[in-house]
Amino acid sequence: METERDWYSESWKILRTQLLKLCLSHSDPLLQAIKVPNCQLTELTISYIEQVTMDITNRIPQDQIGLWKHCLPILAQPEWLCKELECDRSALLGEKKSTHSKVTPKQALGRKLWQFFEKNRRDFIADQLGVSSNRIKTWERLDRISRSIKSEEELSGRCTEEHFKTLAAHIKQNHAKDKNLPRRAKTVKGYFYRFSRDCIEHIEDTDFTMDRFSLQQAKELMGEVGMKELSQCLERLSDVDIALIDTAFQLQFGKISYLSMEQYCNSNDITKKQFKKKRMEIIHILRDCLELSLAQKQGGLR
Repeated sequence: METERDWYSESWKILRTQLLKLCLSHSDPLLQAIKVPNCQLTELTISYIEQVTMDITNRIPQDQIGLWKHCLPILAQPEWLCKELECDRSALLGEKKSTHSKVTPKQALGRKLWQFFEKNRRDFIADQLGVSSNRIKTWERLDRISRSIKSEEELSGRCTEEHFKTLAAHIKQNHAKDKNLPRRAKTVKGYFYRFSRDCIEHIEDTDFTMDRFSLQQAKELMGEVGMKELSQCLERLSDVDIALIDTAFQLQFGKISYLSMEQYCNSNDITKKQFKKKRMEIIHILRDCLELSLAQKQGGLR
C-alpha cells in the first residue's frame, strides 16, 4: 500500500507528466469539436476522458513498472473538469492572452488537466487516509516549507521538537497571513506524526500529540509484533465487514475475497456511495480499537 501511495507523492511528477502527455495526445478531436457553435462541452469532455481511460486500460497489461494503473484514479469524477473547461471556453478557443501572448488551446487544456490531476490526487490520498483533502494540501505545503529550511543532510532529522519549533516560528514570520498553515509547534508536530514517513518510523516515541492513525498506517506500524492486536480488533467485525475492508485496502484478512469494489458492491447489493460510507464507519471502529492497543503497547500516549 505504501508503494502505491508513492506514485502520488515521491513519484507524482513522473506520473503526472506521463498522464498529461497521454491526455494531450488525444486532445485534437476535443479541441476541434469545441470550435463548433453551441457544442455540448460536457458530453465532449466525458467522451474525451473515456477515450484516455480506454487507452490507459489497454496499456496496463504490458506495463511492468505499474505506472499506468495508478493513472486511473486521477481521471475519476470528470464532472469537475467539465465545469472548469466550460468556464474557460474562451481559452480553449485560443482567445485568451497571458503576459501579452496568446494562450494556445492545447496550453489552456493542459493547465486545466494539471489542476484536475492535482485535485483528484489529493482526494485519492485523503480517501485512503481517512482525512480531508484540505489536510493533505496543508501537509504538502508544510512539508515543502520544512524542506526549504533544512539542508539535504538534515532532511532525515526533521522529526524533532527543535525542528517543529523552528518551522512554527518560520511560518509565523514568513506566512503570517496564511490562516491555513499551523503556527504552533504542537500542531506542526501533529501533522508530522500523521503524515511524515520519518515520524511514523519513529512513532515509538511517546512525547507527542498524535492525530488518529489510518488503518493502513496502524497495520504497518504494528507489523508482525502487533498482528495479535489487529486480529483481535478484526474479530469483532462481521465477515461481510472484514471482506469490505479487505476489498478497500487489500489486507487479505477475510474469508471472502473480492477483486474490486464493483464486485463487492454487486455481490452485496450496495452502491459505491454506501460502500465508501460503510468503509469509513468500519475504519473509525478499527482506529479506536487499534489506538487503544497502541497506547497500551507504548505505555500510554500523552
